[in-house]
Amino acid sequence: MSSLPSPPLSTSPQPSPVIETHDAPPRGLLRGAAHAAYQSTAFLTSFIFHFALVVVLAMFTFIDPLKQRPTVTVIEPDMTEDLEMFEIELQEVEKISTEMADPSMPVSEMGMSGLVAASLSAPVLQEQAIDPKETVDVQLSDIAMISKDTDSLIQEIPSGTVGSAQEVVSNYQEAMDQIAQELIWMLSKNKVLVIWLFDQSESMKDDQRKIRERITRVYQEIGLTEEGQGDMLTTAITSYGQGFEMLTPAPTPVLSEIQNAIDQIQVDASGEEMSCSAIMQALSLHKKYANIADRKIALILVTDESGNTADNQTQLENTIKTAQQMDCRLFVLGREAMFGYPYAHYEWRHPFDGEVHLLRIDRGPETAFVEQLQTDGYGKRWDAMTAGFGPYEQVRMAKETGGRFFMLPGQEDKIHRVTDRKFDPETMDYYRPDLRPRAEQVAEIKGDPLKSLVTKVVYDLNPFQEGRADVLTIRHWYSRNPQEMANQVRKEQSEVIPYGRYLDEAIQVMENNVQLRDEAISNRWKANFDLILGQLYAYRCRAYEYGVSSELFLKNPTPPNPERPEYMEFRGWELRTRKDLVAAEKTQADADRATELLTKVTQQYAGTPWATRAAWEVKRGFGSTLVPHYFDLRRRKSDQKVPIPKL
Repeated sequence: MSSLPSPPLSTSPQPSPVIETHDAPPRGLLRGAAHAAYQSTAFLTSFIFHFALVVVLAMFTFIDPLKQRPTVTVIEPDMTEDLEMFEIELQEVEKISTEMADPSMPVSEMGMSGLVAASLSAPVLQEQAIDPKETVDVQLSDIAMISKDTDSLIQEIPSGTVGSAQEVVSNYQEAMDQIAQELIWMLSKNKVLVIWLFDQSESMKDDQRKIRERITRVYQEIGLTEEGQGDMLTTAITSYGQGFEMLTPAPTPVLSEIQNAIDQIQVDASGEEMSCSAIMQALSLHKKYANIADRKIALILVTDESGNTADNQTQLENTIKTAQQMDCRLFVLGREAMFGYPYAHYEWRHPFDGEVHLLRIDRGPETAFVEQLQTDGYGKRWDAMTAGFGPYEQVRMAKETGGRFFMLPGQEDKIHRVTDRKFDPETMDYYRPDLRPRAEQVAEIKGDPLKSLVTKVVYDLNPFQEGRADVLTIRHWYSRNPQEMANQVRKEQSEVIPYGRYLDEAIQVMENNVQLRDEAISNRWKANFDLILGQLYAYRCRAYEYGVSSELFLKNPTPPNPERPEYMEFRGWELRTRKDLVAAEKTQADADRATELLTKVTQQYAGTPWATRAAWEVKRGFGSTLVPHYFDLRRRKSDQKVPIPKL
């Protein structure tokens, strides 16, 4: 078990209700009652006593209704590699961290934490990948450098001008029409080289086909203009995955050669998309041609993912610098990022055995650093909620090179537990992410008490970090074998204790620092604080409910449905959330507080991802339960083996 406490994530499939749109910035959320200290000493003392008792209870033995050992329908992807996220080593802000770091605080004030004080240190946030110069001076006014509203596409834009960053489009045709206008404008000044850079993922084959079909119209439209005559416009087709491939031996003005090159794009089986490295390689290979032919460059990246995390973090600024030095405008035909989360999961059903595999894909986040909890209260997040913005790296590249990120509607029907909301751009304008370089943002986070506090909570509760998964994860699937299942529950019950300790401390320090939130200027960071505080109460309630409900289950297990059809095979037990509370006398106060805070988020931030996620948390309920899991044997066609693809 890890020595650093953090919260677990759950996989309870609960769609989020529709949220009303709201076109005005939010006002203060947590004044008045929210400033009052939340009194929960009795609840926490009972929590400690219950779990200490649970750990020493005797194992239960049951009769196994079936002899076959279980397998799990939804097979989780290999996530042994820790999320390579930037973790920021924040300077301690005395006002924020006193309660967290003070080991002398009495048990009566620390709640659950007193039970494990000897073995668990106070939460610490450590950053490994960034070492910004201490001389960096970041002013709050710099936040205003985020993208401006889009003006006319056809206008005089001086070389080096920062682009308007993001454009929401309804389909490829709309995006291609706008790209055509951009190219016509560039052709009015210079000859142009267009480099198309296609993602080689299997999921992009349909996108490549659509672009091939529409590219004819684009080039015909350009050819009808005076600027597009002859060889004024030449095109190179390239593609990338883990590596890079040139599909046109040399840039060509011939449409048929362009189309044939697109047809040659192969699927890369690695599942890696080294976007930044591929852009630099494409520019490097065409630099000499562009210089000799005296051509301006437009590079168009076509992808449905945000790209390899390590490649993005190490090569983003080099990519921007390379493009700026070559006076290249970067355009991205991409997808919406996931809200505060780097991943989404694609549901792939095995064609023969019928099992569903969740294939992890990179889809965010929309910010330089994650600003939302990476846990859903039971462990690693498996949900997929759209952010209203494109991935940070792609939008930043477009903005800094005078290009544009075209946010296409996602093909989300195969994305696991997706909540795909269409957010009003005018409303979302109040919540734009900071697109400055990461190093500048680190300096500001260190100096801003509110951002320091929120960031610390997010990274301390990150179950993707090495050594924390055991503490931050409550098992989702349980064996059908009664004795094995009982052992699994006992283990989870014991590990809920350090998780609860951190929740106690995090709630206390956030409640004590509501003033920081009220004094903040940024609507985005106010929303972050409000949502996370509500989630912490919800997760503490569910953690206690898990301990009690799982104990009741062991004492009186609910058997699988004996009247189920023969083809419904019982495979074990699944942990889910529910509305009802089994220990309401101890947990109702937390449930009420969570409901109050999260409901206010849905009202104050209506029409935003914060409201969507808050409504999702409320709809899930604050109780926990174990339910039987069945597999429909009619889905199984054979035991033939098929490799699991990588997207």
